[in-house]
Amino acid sequence: MKLYIETSVPNFLFVDDAPEKRRVTEVFFEWLSLSEHKVFSSEIAFEELNEAPEAKRSKLLRTMSDLAPAILPVTAEAARLCQFYLEGGILPPRYYNDAIQIALCVCHEMDFLVTWNMRHMANVFRQEKINRANLEFGLSSIKIVTPEHLIYED
Repeated sequence: MKLYIETSVPNFLFVDDAPEKRRVTEVFFEWLSLSEHKVFSSEIAFEELNEAPEAKRSKLLRTMSDLAPAILPVTAEAARLCQFYLEGGILPPRYYNDAIQIALCVCHEMDFLVTWNMRHMANVFRQEKINRANLEFGLSSIKIVTPEHLIYED
């Protein structure tokens, strides 16, 4: 599978206020290290990680770098799809980074976008709107899941 790792996922390795999500994220990273799935990310995700306070920033960047993700380039098609999401009210303009990462995943045919962002990404209502827009744009749908959805593979 082709898995895109969004910024919120490594962030949960270093939180103290959500121990259950932290543990699931730890298991997810262990699972990733043992799996043969292909891991992807983007410069947008790394830029967001770079905005973290220094005490956390180096841990986040090291964690993501250790995954050795292939970096998805922002294509003209992804930029147009992102604008389509924003102009269509699917995501508010202030969530440009979320919109572009979703568009990247769609345009690069990722199997899953993995995130803990339940409000703007791993939300069935938002995902339905995104996939309707993708269909209208002539592209395939995207599956947006939390790490928890993937680690219980049989």
